[in-house]
Amino acid sequence: MYYICIIKMTTDSFNTEQKIIESAEDVFHQKGYDGARMQEIADKADINKGLLHYYFKTKDSLFETVLSIAFRKVLSHIESILLKEIPLEDKIDLIVDGYMNMLSRNTSLPRFVMNELSKNPDKFIAKHINNNMKKAFSVFEQDLQKEIKAHKIRPIDPRQLCINLVSLSIFPFMGKPILQVVIGVNNKEFQLLLQERREHIKSFIKQAIKF
Repeated sequence: MYYICIIKMTTDSFNTEQKIIESAEDVFHQKGYDGARMQEIADKADINKGLLHYYFKTKDSLFETVLSIAFRKVLSHIESILLKEIPLEDKIDLIVDGYMNMLSRNTSLPRFVMNELSKNPDKFIAKHINNNMKKAFSVFEQDLQKEIKAHKIRPIDPRQLCINLVSLSIFPFMGKPILQVVIGVNNKEFQLLLQERREHIKSFIKQAIKF
C-alpha cells in the first residue's frame, strides 16, 4: 500500500508539472517573457500560485524550461535526420515533413523562439546549440560533397541548402498574418495551402540542386 501511495504521488506530481509547463508554453509563446505573468500561468493550469512556485520558484526558471523545450523541438528533429545514413532526397523529404508537422502542432513556436533569441542570442546559442548539432551538420556536409563528386547533384554550398530547407518550411508559420492578407485566404484555406506547400518545397529544392 505504501508503494502504491508513493507511485500515485509521483504520478500526480509529474502530471501537475506537465500541466504547468504546457500552460506556460501557451502563455510564453503568445506573450513572450516580458508579457507573461505567473498568475496567468497558474490560472491556465488551474492551480494556485503557491503550487506553481513550489514547482518553479521563479519566472526565469519556468521560462528557461519552456525555452529549452522549444529549442529541442526545433533542433533535435533536424539533428537526427542529418545523421541518418539515407539518400539525400530522403533527408530532404524527412526534414520538410518533420518541420511542417511539428510547426502545424506548434504554430506560435517559431515566432517565440526568434523573438526571444533576438533579445539575447549569445546566451541562448551557447546554452542550446551543442556539439551534437555541429557534428550533424558536418556529416551532412560530407554526404553532400560525396553527391557532388559523384555528379548526382550540382555544386552547392551545404550551408545554403540547410538554410533553404529550414527557412522555406518555417516562414509560412512566422508570416501567416501577413501572407493571409496578401494572398487573400482564410484560416481553412491557409491550412490547405500549407499541405500543398510541403510537396512544393520538396520539389523546389530537389530541382534546384539537380544538374
